[in-house]
Amino acid sequence: MPIWQQSMLTLWLGIAILFILLVRLWRLSHREFAEEGLLPGFAMPPIPVYSLTTGEAQPFATVYEATEERHTILFVVDYGCTFCREMMAIVPRIAKTYSHMPIKLIIMDENAEQARMMWSLAGRALPAVRVVSDIEVVKKWRIHRFPFVYVINEQGVVVARQSVNKGKVEHFLDQLLERENKIVPRRSRYEVKN
Repeated sequence: MPIWQQSMLTLWLGIAILFILLVRLWRLSHREFAEEGLLPGFAMPPIPVYSLTTGEAQPFATVYEATEERHTILFVVDYGCTFCREMMAIVPRIAKTYSHMPIKLIIMDENAEQARMMWSLAGRALPAVRVVSDIEVVKKWRIHRFPFVYVINEQGVVVARQSVNKGKVEHFLDQLLERENKIVPRRSRYEVKN
């Protein structure tokens, strides 16, 4: 094979390898933005929530009651989701076991009656609100799988998020509790001194 053919073959092989590496790099960098849920550090969008008892609209800020010591955990569920309905059976146990943690149930549904039925399936053990689910809400919250958990701080900023199911939810809460118990003592060491 002449030298110019070897050079062309080497050049095309180099271009192919470079193309493969660029595609791989793009996929790795794009994966973080393709994941489910709002990324940590992003604020929850200001979507109105509705009381399941009165049906009145409230600002989303009324949902979270986080403090510096504890974050608010939002379980986002949908009546149409089979896994969500299955998880509702363990919600009373979760509410009792983790009663010291502010946990809220966010029921995404277009129908208020179905949202109330979902809350009843949970034994009304957790405070719950309804979010009218439409394509805009799904885009803003970036949730395509249910049940989903957001952990937010006192400013409504996402600290953690994860898709969960009946088997993973208690493990997720235990990890969160362990992490927060380690962080709280460290925060007190950095108090402002006069």
